[in-house]
Amino acid sequence: MDTRTAAALDEAKARLADEYLADPNVVGVAKGFRTRGGELTEEPVVIALVRKKRRAALVSRSRLLPSTVGGHGVDVVETGEFTFSGATARAAAPAPIADRLRPPLQGGSIGSLADGTLGTLGCLVRDRTDGSICVLSANHVLANFGVTAPGAGILQPAPLDGGADAGNTVARFKRAIPLVRGVPNSADAAIAQLEPGIGVSSTVVRNLMAPISPTHPAIGLAFLASAHGGTFMAKIDTVLAQLDVELLTPGSTAAAVEGRRIEKVGRSSGYTSSVVLDTTATVFVDGYHFTDLIYAQRFSLVGDSGAVVCEGGNGRTYTPMPAIACRMLGAAGALYDLPLANDNGYVDQARDEFFGESLVGNLVVRLVYQNLDVAVNRFEAATVGPEEKAEARRYYDKYRGLVIGLLGDPGSTVQLTQENVDDIRAVFAGLSPELVTLPEKQAMWVIFDDVIAPSAGFTRTQLLGYMNDLAVYQRVVAALRQIPGLEVDETFGFSSR
Repeated sequence: MDTRTAAALDEAKARLADEYLADPNVVGVAKGFRTRGGELTEEPVVIALVRKKRRAALVSRSRLLPSTVGGHGVDVVETGEFTFSGATARAAAPAPIADRLRPPLQGGSIGSLADGTLGTLGCLVRDRTDGSICVLSANHVLANFGVTAPGAGILQPAPLDGGADAGNTVARFKRAIPLVRGVPNSADAAIAQLEPGIGVSSTVVRNLMAPISPTHPAIGLAFLASAHGGTFMAKIDTVLAQLDVELLTPGSTAAAVEGRRIEKVGRSSGYTSSVVLDTTATVFVDGYHFTDLIYAQRFSLVGDSGAVVCEGGNGRTYTPMPAIACRMLGAAGALYDLPLANDNGYVDQARDEFFGESLVGNLVVRLVYQNLDVAVNRFEAATVGPEEKAEARRYYDKYRGLVIGLLGDPGSTVQLTQENVDDIRAVFAGLSPELVTLPEKQAMWVIFDDVIAPSAGFTRTQLLGYMNDLAVYQRVVAALRQIPGLEVDETFGFSSR
């Protein structure tokens, strides 16, 4: 994004914020690139972050967000509620970094003994007022939004990660940047002074990332995340100035630049890398108004609050997609008398290790997420007879073992046969109007004829290459665009509750 476009988008973003941030459904605004079919395009837009995205026909005219502002497109992205990641509930993560670390290391679990908070140790800093060494993290992790009293014990690991013992105290809360409702805030950060005898190290936990240095500068501190990993960060120079502290290695900060690759290590998501999309973003969460923030997609999760973000990485080591809800598998299984809910682990594996590796596959995953309620409601309202149930059981028994085997063998040379393609055709044909509308069925046949049928004979590797072909992706998108009301788009909160 060039400088002129970025400046124009900032102006348009400010206009959108002035007109629509009072709407309780609008949680924030940013600039970036439009998302279509779960993939970032190269179209620069103003991004409107909303709790719930609804079809235009279901929104009153007075609350309907514009499609353009100041001549620039507006991309409406569902984010849900952003959450602070340092509150009192355990953060879900497949493999959290909950190690007991002595000395305490950047990226490790940390929290308050008094308040039971949970978050990430950002790094160690030096207090300019007295020269003491302190832990840097988010306000809501170390100070619980200003509730924690100075001198309160800070534990590593956090209480919810097994550190709920005074013997795990590594620091004492010292001060925080105040968080005030009703006025703009630009950072969520705090420090806690290391206890005597606690060692000092600039190493990152498990050596997942290089230490902060002049050649690997810090640019921000993460503190807000959505369910899909969308992340807001305070600018590191703002954090250091307002807390009156400095990094242990001089000259190791840099300004965030749109389009630049970034990386971090956090308690919940571990190592991730993404790309800066905005450097002047605005968001509302839990009654707090934040401005002048950095924004990136699929970068952090609940429990990562306080993580220090640096320049670097490949820009595409993302947070995992959330698990596909078991309730859809449960609803389909109940309709056809199949044990589909027990296969949720295989569905997640297919999403991450097959569909998530291609343009078309990521589009399919996003469609499932964004239209989940519709699908579940249809399954729950539909009825099928004994013949349909028997046919569903036949396909389940025929393909379950085959699919599981293919998932466990990425290099498999097993081909998609014409028989397999014919079975897909039969399944499509057998879907009742209760489950699939006429426009949806028409789009499915177009996709079958143009995309699925020509893939007969492909191996898994060949299928992935085929599904990553931009022309194939565009054919699928073109067919899906013919379906009225189909939703394909993301929810946010403080990333530590």
